[in-house]
Amino acid sequence: MNMKKTLLAAALLLGSVTLFAEAIPFRGVVEGYYGRPWGTEGRLSLLKFMGENDMNVFIYGPKDDPYHHGKWRENYPAEQVADFKKLLAEAKARKIHFYWAIHLGGAFNNSEADYQAMFAKFEHMYAMGFRAFAVFFDDFGGADAANHAEICNRIVTNFLEKKGDCAPLIMCPNVYWGGNHPYHKTLGAALDKRVQIMWTGRGICSDITEEAVKTITENFQRPPFIWWNWPVNDYCRRKLLLGRTYGLAGNCKYAGFVSNPMENCEANKIALYGVAAWAKDPEHFDSKANWEESFGKIYKNPKIAKAMRVFAEHNSDQAENGHGYRREESVACAELCQRARAEIRETGKVSADVEAKLRALFMEIGKATKTLKTLLPKEEPALWWEMEGWLDDQEALVGQGIKALDLAKATKPADIEKCRKALKAIRKKAAADTERHIEKFAAKTFAGDKGWIKAPETATREIRPVVNELLTALLKADFARRTGGSFDAAGGFKAISTMKALPNPVVSRDGKVAGINRVMEMQEIKPGETIGLAVPASWETDYFHAKFGTDEAAACGVIELSKDGTNWVKLDTDNGGGQMQKRLEVKDGWRQARYRNTSNKSIRIKLEQFKFDVRGESSPIDELLNR
Repeated sequence: MNMKKTLLAAALLLGSVTLFAEAIPFRGVVEGYYGRPWGTEGRLSLLKFMGENDMNVFIYGPKDDPYHHGKWRENYPAEQVADFKKLLAEAKARKIHFYWAIHLGGAFNNSEADYQAMFAKFEHMYAMGFRAFAVFFDDFGGADAANHAEICNRIVTNFLEKKGDCAPLIMCPNVYWGGNHPYHKTLGAALDKRVQIMWTGRGICSDITEEAVKTITENFQRPPFIWWNWPVNDYCRRKLLLGRTYGLAGNCKYAGFVSNPMENCEANKIALYGVAAWAKDPEHFDSKANWEESFGKIYKNPKIAKAMRVFAEHNSDQAENGHGYRREESVACAELCQRARAEIRETGKVSADVEAKLRALFMEIGKATKTLKTLLPKEEPALWWEMEGWLDDQEALVGQGIKALDLAKATKPADIEKCRKALKAIRKKAAADTERHIEKFAAKTFAGDKGWIKAPETATREIRPVVNELLTALLKADFARRTGGSFDAAGGFKAISTMKALPNPVVSRDGKVAGINRVMEMQEIKPGETIGLAVPASWETDYFHAKFGTDEAAACGVIELSKDGTNWVKLDTDNGGGQMQKRLEVKDGWRQARYRNTSNKSIRIKLEQFKFDVRGESSPIDELLNR
């Protein structure tokens, strides 16, 4: 025992934090996502889970709490004060440092009045019982490192030191990712060395690599406090991310490590079980074994644990997204799915061997989904509330997969029509389930977030492409048999960007709205660069709307429209409130829109919306089924 203590002391002295358990001193969660806040009951559940898994820090900073962000000068109402006191009591009982973060954004002008307002808000939180504080500068305002350091230094000297009983200050910088940025070097040099600096990795959503940690440690002049953007889904809200923890360098020194999870509070526990174990002992962490173990530890009913294991296997990847960060999904059946897709592209169907294996896979997933839909409402009601929409979607997906296989074997017109009717019924129910899901989530969120709630999507990496490609091929063949003609499936729905900072935006369609997915972070668009959207010829456009979060976009650029992607015409938009919009005539047939920076300077935009209102079927499968 004495030898172990001696080795641990030596390891700490040498800067190593990986020899024994509790290698990372601060381990936990940051509630820092965009979307529906967890609420008091969700946070209480998560604090209990954290205490049971040796996590010791919770940082409160949901983007959509106005008293944390836009209304930071105002005190919390009495009801929320009472809720915070419950949370603080639970955190204390679980030996968890409960941090409250203030987000100053672009609303802090360095006046003495601003400083006094900030200190008054800290006094308000201190009186509630908070003894741990953080300051966020992410996603809003400018990247003035010297100013951000000055604000934090004054908090340390004028508030924390005077109180004498508070935890070290944590700050999230404006440039919170990357490596050799001048902001990082200025901040590291000017900031009080007692302040911890948060950092997300080489990218906003990325693995944490040894090389990147080494660089940022040198620039910050201290070990980074990791804000890991996994399993957060605010940039891919269609998805649940239930995969294993991997991609983290264990042989580095960290000041702390917190996961920024999903708005789906209970569903986070699978990923957080892995984060907790890794952060406690990075050197000996076994990612696959930990993930397999998590289900039995989290879910007491073995039937739920087994079914959640099946569900999670096919719900772990973010799908295509603007950050380009992807995770494994459907690993065990990936080879089968890829073989099936190759056969579909070559012959329009699958072989008998592949058909049998796909049918068994779809039935296994369907059985697990049914188990969860039966047991969760009574035994795990909070998890059921969060997951219901995804379970409905997965049930519809594998149902369509089975009907697609039936359609592939059908030869008689009556049997083919029976399959078509069954598919239309499944998709009609799925559309109704989606509408119900969005209404349910909208009722539990704030007004500004309602428009960003997305339809759930499951198994997007391997299984969904097989189902969609098989259905499209079979229905196109059926269309040809019935009509003697060919069907050109709707294509061409994509983003078109020359922005260096945002080269590959992701698009999606919900009902009549088709556009680029919201990008939460500020992005630089240089002179002459463009960001735009193209839609298929079969979709009719009748409205254009862009929301950039700043009027500077309208002052420095224009919206242009095109029918062919070559000839562009300026659109005289109605501008104001950071928005550029205009009603369009359907008969004009506009298929593309782009924003172009016509000024001689770079500007920062926040791409909250860039969309057409469209008419027409939303997918080739629907178009084929309805012809």
